[in-house]
Amino acid sequence: MFEHLKVTTLRASFEAEKSGRLPQFLGSAIRGVLGHSIRSFVCPTPKLKCFLCSVSNECGYATHFNSVGNEGGAVNPFVLRVITPQKTIWNKGDRLTFDITLIGQASSNPSLFLDAFQDMEQRGLGKQRLPFRLREISDPVEKKIIWKDGKWSLRHIQQSALMCKERETHSVYIRFQSPVRIQVSKRTLYSLSFVDIIRSLSRRLTLLTQAYSDYELNWNEEVMLAAAADIQTESQSWKLNDFKRYSMNHKDKLHLPGIEGWAHFKGNITPFTPLLEAGTQIHLGKNTTHGFGHYSIDFNEKRGDKNELVEKRLKMG
Repeated sequence: MFEHLKVTTLRASFEAEKSGRLPQFLGSAIRGVLGHSIRSFVCPTPKLKCFLCSVSNECGYATHFNSVGNEGGAVNPFVLRVITPQKTIWNKGDRLTFDITLIGQASSNPSLFLDAFQDMEQRGLGKQRLPFRLREISDPVEKKIIWKDGKWSLRHIQQSALMCKERETHSVYIRFQSPVRIQVSKRTLYSLSFVDIIRSLSRRLTLLTQAYSDYELNWNEEVMLAAAADIQTESQSWKLNDFKRYSMNHKDKLHLPGIEGWAHFKGNITPFTPLLEAGTQIHLGKNTTHGFGHYSIDFNEKRGDKNELVEKRLKMG
């Protein structure tokens, strides 16, 4: 299912050239640097807001970072995932690694991001503008090198379909490996039921399909959500991540509260497995271009010790 959406994932690996401090969660800082780089490449009217610009529908910056004029609404065609464990103290030689997954029509032309990875060397990260050197760009799925030591292997860039097959299961563990922000009627949720997750995923996939493909996604959302409401929460653990970031555009701090944690659900999970699988690639909720909403799933049919070990691992993680 969902093969109408194409994806391309690029993994960039950098090395710190000086010691210093950075925010614990680097997703927003990375997104900000990439956005400034790409805007400097393509924007013909840098003093004008994107929604006021007459060429925004054709601008690489606006279509990736501001989704101006999309039929599907406010949804951007990429997600970011920081691989490096969270920390604030950086030493010279430390590695910073992150993935960018381009979605839909954007996945066919990753050149803007390839150029932006190189430009990041000139900009640095954080308030200190901590300098990093680009070491490698790769395809993490096929495990092939795209750029290293100044040499390109562009043939290794792999675009693939969002293939997610149904599998039979009555149990799923979902663990969020970055903060997740889901809002209902403009109210942020601080714990997630199964229906909350499915509602958000189906909405996101619908928006991405409308905005970045020529495919018409037909499904009965009312029936889907009614079935999702029957799935039981066996156990869960959530904590608040009261995230704040400084916005260069707003010249102020933005408050982006989210939650981190995990949940174990039981019931007829089978019809939802393709959607859950898709979400591991397209992420979930708001601020996915900042690295929010990335999760892993563990389908587990067996009872007893194995389930207890999985739950213990989730609690420790």
